[in-house]
Amino acid sequence: MKLSLLLFAVGLLMILLQTTFLHFFPVVPDLILVLCVYWGLHHPTVGAVLGLFVLGYSVDVVSSPILGINAFAMSLVFLAVYLSSRSIWLHSPLVSAVVVLLASLIKGCALVLVWALFLSTEGFWMGAIRYILLEALVAALLAPVVFALLRRGQAYVEKAHIPGL
Repeated sequence: MKLSLLLFAVGLLMILLQTTFLHFFPVVPDLILVLCVYWGLHHPTVGAVLGLFVLGYSVDVVSSPILGINAFAMSLVFLAVYLSSRSIWLHSPLVSAVVVLLASLIKGCALVLVWALFLSTEGFWMGAIRYILLEALVAALLAPVVFALLRRGQAYVEKAHIPGL
């Protein structure tokens, strides 16, 4: 429970970073996706599913023209990561980066599919494909660093004794 609350709080901070400060860069890394992969690989619980859905919906409220599109994508990514986590026995930085890369591509495909179903797609495909690939590569490069920070926070929470939780 403590860990889920910590990861949710980190997710809220990541949303704040992702929607404000990181827009100064040419490609905004999807930090929520990296958190989703970490949560799916290391702590797949019902609380994780609910937390990631709420975080995805929060991203929708802040920056998406279609409400629920990121919530759907995060749920789909969590499911894919959870199902693959049973086959992944190595938790090295390289493997985590590859999993984040693949998860980002899954999310991008889901977003493009939903976008194509509900909105105009004139001139959309080339820009979308390029941006999805760039975002996936940036997220994969940041994944080992974010995973290390999350592991450090997890170790801190596991050592701390908080009455009532």
